[in-house]
Amino acid sequence: MRTQCTLTVLAGCALVLSGCVTFVENVDPDLSLPDAKQYTQSIEREIAGALPTELLLDVEQKETGVFLPCSRDGGEQWAGGLTAHVQSGADSALVLDPIEEHLAADEGLALNRRTDDEDSILEIVGHHHSAWVVRYDTETGEVYVTSFSPCIRLPEDIWRGDTY
Repeated sequence: MRTQCTLTVLAGCALVLSGCVTFVENVDPDLSLPDAKQYTQSIEREIAGALPTELLLDVEQKETGVFLPCSRDGGEQWAGGLTAHVQSGADSALVLDPIEEHLAADEGLALNRRTDDEDSILEIVGHHHSAWVVRYDTETGEVYVTSFSPCIRLPEDIWRGDTY
């Protein structure tokens, strides 16, 4: 009886935890890999472009990224990033407010602001699971943008372990 109860509890926990997996069949069937990457990087550049010029020192955008699964049926996201260097010690509101104000005009994007480990974070979510996480580290003066393209199908000649 005790073994059966334990198995029931474990099965229930597994069922509850499986709800934490965020894989949803939400693939954009019409978006090509080059277009998905270009769109994702264009939003990265918009984020960097919204930074106050008097604070901005340098911008480094990654040329290549990796693929991450985004659906149960084989959809993938291109993941990349950008780092902007601003004057260290600048108040997070001076850095993130202009980005938030600029992107708030885009009705296709949802914005959420929070703090984590004393870093200010702006989360941006778009269509088909596209996302950009903007983290500002006040000590180093670095603005990290981690990006994820819309969920797409990879061409047959691209392997998900490739960089692109």
